[in-house]
Amino acid sequence: MYVCSNKKCKKEIAKLDTKFTRCPSCGCRILYKQRQPIAKEVSTN
Repeated sequence: MYVCSNKKCKKEIAKLDTKFTRCPSCGCRILYKQRQPIAKEVSTN
């Protein structure tokens, strides 16, 4: 999952083509990969 870096846009893009790395809605070239939070169960006994 990628997120557009444009502050007005912030559109989430599910997948990108290697040739076409632009936001489909605003045309911004700077996209960053959204980090998925790693869920860990921590036991504090």
